[in-house]
Amino acid sequence: MLSNIYYFVDEKGNNPVKEFIKLLPIKERAKVFAYLVELQDQGHNLHRPMVGYLRDGIYELRPKDNRIFYFFFLKDSVVLVHAIRKKTDKIPQTDLSLCIKRKALVEEYRKIEL
Repeated sequence: MLSNIYYFVDEKGNNPVKEFIKLLPIKERAKVFAYLVELQDQGHNLHRPMVGYLRDGIYELRPKDNRIFYFFFLKDSVVLVHAIRKKTDKIPQTDLSLCIKRKALVEEYRKIEL
């Protein structure tokens, strides 16, 4: 079980994952929140098909065609760093690079919020 799920906040105070989720249709939003509850309950024990490991400590939560990218932080917490609607079989390299960059920012400056 995880103690917290945090959201990445950029230098302008924007919260890209919350903004992405807020724009989803209600059924998709509900699915995302159900997956987040499972992530909080199961933590490191959650596996495919709900979760996939990408690289460099970045994981993807996989509710239908949406992807919520995250990493484990301070042993028992998760930080949600990016979200997309997946349109191809592979995650675009630009999105993965953005996740890795945001992970480094959080680890250095702790730019997060509950």
